[in-house]
Amino acid sequence: MKKGLDAPLVPIIFTVCGLVGMIPAWNSHQLYNFLFPVLMLVLAAIFVHTSYWGKYAIIRQTVAALKIPQNIQVLDLGTGHGAVLLAVAGKLQRPGKVVGIDLWKSADQSSNSLTATQQNIEAAGVSNVAEIKTADMTKLPFDDESFDYVFASLAIHNVKPRAQRELALREALRVLKPAGYLVIIDLEHVGEFKRYLNEQNCRQVSVKRAGFNGLWGWLAADPDPGC
Repeated sequence: MKKGLDAPLVPIIFTVCGLVGMIPAWNSHQLYNFLFPVLMLVLAAIFVHTSYWGKYAIIRQTVAALKIPQNIQVLDLGTGHGAVLLAVAGKLQRPGKVVGIDLWKSADQSSNSLTATQQNIEAAGVSNVAEIKTADMTKLPFDDESFDYVFASLAIHNVKPRAQRELALREALRVLKPAGYLVIIDLEHVGEFKRYLNEQNCRQVSVKRAGFNGLWGWLAADPDPGC
């Protein structure tokens, strides 16, 4: 499976800061001066681990915990290389289907492209239940109440500013069926997401920390019909 590094500029900055910081720390001969550069290098390593391995473990655990039925309709926002899409597709049988949408920006994930993700779908043998489209999560090209589950993994935090993130959440809730679930895995704005969903009268809004596999929170919402 082809993978990409999430927000590739971030670990590069951490690494450069760590390596550059080592120079004055070494010249100072003071151990405490190594704390900052070592912290930067550790953060870079954690970031890379989460992008290539940790987030996949989080996604597998999340999808397994949800016990997704085989015949439902699922939307994956900001699908990237298809980490969530492929995990969900493996649970489905027709007429079940998962649709992944993205704008395919390499700044959000390295080597991000529709072609690469389509190749991942074909390699996994799930073309009969998985489809990808180019679309903006703030302007979803789907009818109201079309999906049983909507996922957004490491995606909504890329939307700026806050008003646009709220628009993305509003769109996710619009296309979600009344008894459906919204599942968000992200590293920023989790409290903001939770507050917004509570304001929309969503039921069972909960947050779970991801632990060693990432600096991410896990948030799920079960919306009321009017959500």
